[in-house]
Amino acid sequence: MNDEHGRVRVVYDCVVFLQGLIKESGPAADCLDLFEDGIIELFISEGLLNEIGDVLTRPDLQHKFPLLTQERADELLEGLKERATFLESVPTQFSYDRDPKDEMYVNLAVAAGAAYLVSRDNDLLDLMKETDTGRDFQERFPSLTILDPVAFLREVEESVKEFSGDE
Repeated sequence: MNDEHGRVRVVYDCVVFLQGLIKESGPAADCLDLFEDGIIELFISEGLLNEIGDVLTRPDLQHKFPLLTQERADELLEGLKERATFLESVPTQFSYDRDPKDEMYVNLAVAAGAAYLVSRDNDLLDLMKETDTGRDFQERFPSLTILDPVAFLREVEESVKEFSGDE
């Protein structure tokens, strides 16, 4: 689902932000570039901002990954606050006994009318599989697709081409 400017509506999970900061290149960094370049409409919530802030400022992670500095973490958080679409109210429409911490991402994506939830979390990615749980999820939320960063980058490239008529 694209907005009026052709931007794909997206939610990234916390790992995409983390991986985008700890490596200068790669799929997660490319996903962050899509946001920076205004190609996607990225949705955030208070819960997501809190989790990102917590993870990116963990001393053990900052010690392990030299590119994950406090300055870069602050810069990312400020950029999200300034340019991402903030949803103040995110009703609970999805519960996930398998991993309740993942509910936040799905509920944000549903509330935003996002076309994609981008994650490397297998609990989330499994919702796209042909299992009873996956089929139930896909039936309830047919317009939401959960993809890893590599698959998402392929999809968004096609979506942008379709919107611009460059097929």
